[in-house]
Amino acid sequence: MRETVIHPSALIGSDVVLGEGCQVGPFCHFTGKVRVGAGCRFGTGVVIGGEPMDRAYQGENSGVMIGAGNVFFEFVTVHRAVGASSWTVVGDGNYIMNYVHIAHNCRIGNGCVITSGVLLGGYSQVDDLANIGGSTGVHQFCRIGTLAMVGAHSYVNRDIPPFVLAAGRPCRVRGLNRVGLNRSGMAPEKVAVLEGLFRAVYHSRLPLSEALEWIKNELLNGVAHEEVRCFLDFCASSRRGIELRSGKEEE
Repeated sequence: MRETVIHPSALIGSDVVLGEGCQVGPFCHFTGKVRVGAGCRFGTGVVIGGEPMDRAYQGENSGVMIGAGNVFFEFVTVHRAVGASSWTVVGDGNYIMNYVHIAHNCRIGNGCVITSGVLLGGYSQVDDLANIGGSTGVHQFCRIGTLAMVGAHSYVNRDIPPFVLAAGRPCRVRGLNRVGLNRSGMAPEKVAVLEGLFRAVYHSRLPLSEALEWIKNELLNGVAHEEVRCFLDFCASSRRGIELRSGKEEE
């Protein structure tokens, strides 16, 4: 592991811990309680641990927790959490492009791609291997599921389920994220099961509860049981409601 390198113009607070091999670029500012894993790279002007933009914040001891192997491009901002002993969390191996804002209490999984200009509202969540297109806005408390992809310039105000492709203002589900599934190495027989799952939710005209019950009875114990369980658990835990709008945007 290479040694940690901090540019002379960077400002690093007294309660910041950087893992081995991190690279901190010019004019970065790490403030408050920040914990960073090994091998992360921060481009010019990245700000980590800034005060949350929430009137509920009263100066309590909270922070930002960042895993290993992340890349943060220029002028990314990540704010600390609201609530004593709470954390804004970024997992491992994420690729976060320039001018992204990750608000207080967000939770980012592992291996995500968050493209330039994305704005994540407070308490929103991005699950593993999700991909968010440039200049997309995500409403607070919304969640984007595992291996989901959201197209550029979208507005997300409901939860985007795992494995789907969504885009639009407001967002609509356009299909299964087949490119992302293939790139992840998912077996074709599993993709075929997810295609049946997608049809049940978005093309069968069944109420969501009935579609999910059919999926549970017909698909859960098959070859893609882990992926089907991921989808069912996501729907069961949704706070904002699952995005059921589909097809083209209304004119």
